[in-house]
Amino acid sequence: MTTSNRSTGKRLPISCQACRTRKIRCSRDGRPCQTCVRRGLGAEDCIYLGQPRLASQQAMTAAPPDQNEMLARINNLEELLHEQVHIQSNDVMSPQTQRSPSGTESGAEFEPAFDVRSRELRSRLPSGAGSLQTFNAGYVRYLPWVNSPPIFRGQSAPNIETEIPDESDDLQLPFAKNHVSRDELLAILPPRRYCDALKEIYLRVFSPLFHVLHDLTFETEYQQFCHDANSVTTAWIALLFAILSIAVTALEDDEILLSDIGREKTASRNIKALSARYRSASLRCLAADNVLSRHSIHSLQCLILVNYARVHRGLPIWTLLGFSHHVAISMGCHVDPSRFDLGLIEQEERRRAWMGLTSLFTVQSIASGCLHNTITPNDVKPPLDINDVDLLTGSFSGQPTHPTHMTYLLLESHLNRVLMMVCDALFNTSPRFGPYQLETQIQSVREMCDQRYKPSSGLEPISPPHQANLNILYSNIHHLLLLLFRPSLCAYLQGEFTPETYAARTKSVSSARASLAIYQALHESPAYASYKWYNSNLGSFHAFHAAVVLSVTLMSPETQFEFDESKAILWDALETFAALSNRSNFCSKAVPVLRQIM
Repeated sequence: MTTSNRSTGKRLPISCQACRTRKIRCSRDGRPCQTCVRRGLGAEDCIYLGQPRLASQQAMTAAPPDQNEMLARINNLEELLHEQVHIQSNDVMSPQTQRSPSGTESGAEFEPAFDVRSRELRSRLPSGAGSLQTFNAGYVRYLPWVNSPPIFRGQSAPNIETEIPDESDDLQLPFAKNHVSRDELLAILPPRRYCDALKEIYLRVFSPLFHVLHDLTFETEYQQFCHDANSVTTAWIALLFAILSIAVTALEDDEILLSDIGREKTASRNIKALSARYRSASLRCLAADNVLSRHSIHSLQCLILVNYARVHRGLPIWTLLGFSHHVAISMGCHVDPSRFDLGLIEQEERRRAWMGLTSLFTVQSIASGCLHNTITPNDVKPPLDINDVDLLTGSFSGQPTHPTHMTYLLLESHLNRVLMMVCDALFNTSPRFGPYQLETQIQSVREMCDQRYKPSSGLEPISPPHQANLNILYSNIHHLLLLLFRPSLCAYLQGEFTPETYAARTKSVSSARASLAIYQALHESPAYASYKWYNSNLGSFHAFHAAVVLSVTLMSPETQFEFDESKAILWDALETFAALSNRSNFCSKAVPVLRQIM
């Protein structure tokens, strides 16, 4: 500090400006400080008041030898990224850009075409790269590019401080057996009448969607537990808490249960708090049961359901999902249970648990941009498409005439495989499948849905839960079709009028309208009142995608009637998003966006 600075009476800060701006601890050990190094900043960005700013060349000289290489690599990567952006913008503006007839070239979702230079440059970029977010406490999170765009110099990293699991997060699994007594864990359960009600909601709404239990076996164990709480294991109590954490999300806003056992001011906050409370209690039970070294089918089912609950609350699950996968392997669930001396129910419980894990793993891999990070194929057969009562009596033969509890999960597994193929075609430089093949695969799954959920004439109609499941399957199918047709639709909107692009536009409009109609039906029909949890999360995501596609097509409507009809559908969808904003952060953020583009 100079004499003139001292004479002013002001004390200059001893932390660098970059750390002071982010309000994080500065190591104060040079330029760049270690905190800036971890954040990927160079000496030219690490400024101390009272010291001159270093140029890039001076920073390279001032940095220690072991940092020079890293700074050089960062500068090289930035040059590559800026060059990539420049090439892509030239490709988009160039009138000579062409598309291959198949429409399956890499990056078709984002640009009309790539020339040789851009393909060579893409190969030089790190595959599947994203960014690392380092937090004040030293925690690090990986952000794939599918979730956040690459961060260039001068841009700030996305603010996800609110997403950091803090001290109050329910995902707390101690690595040592805790000292919570069984009575303390049981005291967290709601009163018996509410426990019964939540259990029934789970069996009616969620079990047909994610059927990893044998409901009749669980019901028997539940009755034993109600008669004598000591008749069940701690792992089974953990399973009960996991079921309660899922069931509470299906409660309606005016449900008296929420006001009786919740302490928050609004129904949505009560649902969030109660779900977190029961998830936390579930993991505490597993810890008390020493789950790191002792596993049972109940503890595995509990882990799978906690993952499922967290997914539908928009919470991270990678760490817990990996642990659950390894628990399943340690129990031998990656081997078909027919090789062991097990009964039919035990065999099916293992197959269902493995399919549930596989489904969660596939969805999470796609959401994180890890398209090839899936569970290794094995010889585990898929679960039987039968009802639990038939499995109990052993009276099953031939194809069932109505959907069973397993039908949805089996069909969803087919859709997940097609989703992986679609993502491979959109984001891979050498896709294995073309648009026509993928559309055929999607339509094949749709025919399977129609065959299983739409009975022949003379048979009784399917129940409302199965009808809701069919609508959710249709919503997933239309979402896949919109993803598949998006490259050709973009080409059409950019003036490339061919039979292929025109067909893509027509099919996109049809799928977008169908997806929004499902969204409206699930929201308005009293029969689907227990499915607001879906419409507030994944259903809203599919509807938002459909609304954006439909809004884009309004720029070039075929007729005035099409324009007016699409506009009316979009306004109805906007009202639904606004109605669900009190339950969903996604909906509250989607409303102003949709108003802007409409």
